Amino acid sequence: MKNLPYYNGSAFDFHKDIINSKHEFLKSDPTVNYRNLISSLNPDIKVKYDEFDDKFKANQLQYLNPFGFTGNSKDNLLKLYSYKSSIIKRLKVMLTTDNQGRVFSTCQNCTISEVNSFDHFIPKEEFPEFVVNPKNLFPSCTKCNSLKSKAWRRNNKRIFLNLYLDELPIEQYLFVDVSITKDEVDFSYLIDYQNNIELGLFELIKSHYKELNLTQRFKENSDAVVSELDSSIISSLNHMLSINEIQSIILEDCTRQKSFFGYNYWKVILKESLIKNKDFLIRYQ
Repeated sequence: MKNLPYYNGSAFDFHKDIINSKHEFLKSDPTVNYRNLISSLNPDIKVKYDEFDDKFKANQLQYLNPFGFTGNSKDNLLKLYSYKSSIIKRLKVMLTTDNQGRVFSTCQNCTISEVNSFDHFIPKEEFPEFVVNPKNLFPSCTKCNSLKSKAWRRNNKRIFLNLYLDELPIEQYLFVDVSITKDEVDFSYLIDYQNNIELGLFELIKSHYKELNLTQRFKENSDAVVSELDSSIISSLNHMLSINEIQSIILEDCTRQKSFFGYNYWKVILKESLIKNKDFLIRYQ
């Protein structure tokens, strides 16, 4: 899991660009000038965008209140968003490409599935005014999008990380409890407070993982990780490397992967836990 850079241009100009990209008249009713209808809402929307920017800078989006658009106004605002829109596609490329041109095609909410949607961090049904606010759109997989649904705060406290704003710690909070028998490798992921992470951030991390069912999803997707590690160890043994040498090489590789994929990347945490486990290594001796 890694922080992603957020859109650094004018969010309200982006909103207006989306309006201008739309057909002037509604297909369902050619007598209705859709652009004029939406543009007539812009003075109120501009006020809400300014509020959003202030709260975004302070990382206090949970204190925003919706404008209260209903009926046709709400429906027309929601029509602004389309994942297939060329402007939205360009935004996705911008947000998932780093300064070296490397693309993060994996959803950073879970680090399991491919990005194939945008999550509205503040739900569009509650806040239709922010339906195309680029700072409210986070590259996501449909699984995370579905699990997140309309929930995002309880009692004015966020229950999900905002990976544009919440700086992830370098300290470890994701662990793997490994159990080895003669014929089976079993393990479970857990979130644990061991390394003096700021308590409020840790509670938010724990909530994020719980709400998205991440520890169970990690386990369900771990077979390939174990098989890859197994193949790597056997191949190294065939090249006459000792277990200690293999362990050192794999741990060095884990350190490199953490700097790229995140310090609590579930695949690396599992590899480290297994390669440090004496009962696991005995199986190769």
